[in-house]
Amino acid sequence: MLERGFEERKIMNVVDGNKEAFDINIPFVRDAILCYTIQQYFNNNDKKTCEFIHQIEETHGFSFQNGLKMNIPLLSKLLNTTDKEFYACYGMVKKSFANLTNDVILVKKGDQAYSKLLATTKEAPPYLFLKGNVHLLEEKSVCVVGSRNASEESLKKTERIVKSLVKRNIVVNAGLARGIDTATHTAALANGGRTIVVIGTPINQYYPKENKDLQIQIEKNGLVVSQFPPCNPINRWNFPTRNGVMSGISLATIIMKAGESSGALKQADYALKQGRDVLIPQSAIDNPLIQWPKTYISKGAHAFKTLKEVLQILNRNELLLNMLDNDMKVSTVEMD
Repeated sequence: MLERGFEERKIMNVVDGNKEAFDINIPFVRDAILCYTIQQYFNNNDKKTCEFIHQIEETHGFSFQNGLKMNIPLLSKLLNTTDKEFYACYGMVKKSFANLTNDVILVKKGDQAYSKLLATTKEAPPYLFLKGNVHLLEEKSVCVVGSRNASEESLKKTERIVKSLVKRNIVVNAGLARGIDTATHTAALANGGRTIVVIGTPINQYYPKENKDLQIQIEKNGLVVSQFPPCNPINRWNFPTRNGVMSGISLATIIMKAGESSGALKQADYALKQGRDVLIPQSAIDNPLIQWPKTYISKGAHAFKTLKEVLQILNRNELLLNMLDNDMKVSTVEMD
């Protein structure tokens, strides 16, 4: 059962089959709008924004509940702008929220619906924008990612691993990129599994464009997650940044195939930093043309040759063990 406050913010009214506009008049949403207005003055940086808010709560008695009449003069002074300019920025952010559809679910760090695993990491954003089944964030999840230019063989191996994971009721997640990510989501849906996509754009945008239909399908049959408010532009650094969230919601990350400069390696960095397992195919480690697999093995990543070895590594995962009830010990998981 979700907390009452979350249900009040969910706002899922639908009239004649058409999605209504997102309700921006709820106090919780207005707090988020003000938060992201402040963020505009810190180059859209979550960490700097949260540090600033925490500081002025301690030193100036700032509170979102104080109201705009009190907050705007204080914030404009501290951010070295005018009341008029700050209010104009606030209006821009508010308008972007109003352009969202009512199937968007906004959750704050600390909410029951916010991923508990993600909340323990330094990369946890203050809010998540969601579309779909929010309960998937409560499930055990494994990330399967890799090259945008993967070979047919790598794509087939990805499909086999994903099929094996969803067969065991594990949610698979990825970032909707071309190649391995797309294969991960597609295989999960094709085999009756659940999938989460963590996107590098605001929740109401689609990238890459050729995966728009896939993203919409996941909105209906899985979960789409974005940490980026609708007011923010799409920047190239959004995509490596979202890897921290993708790793944060996951028990482990499997890198199927990647080059020396692949974004999947950023995912591996976050995963190891967050204490998650990283799994790499032995064939990548043996490839003399790339060095990154050996580097990550030396940092604590795991090598695997078979599906059985993947499942054995996940069986030893302490986070996975802790998430399962006593009558569902992971040691009983069937091996291929």
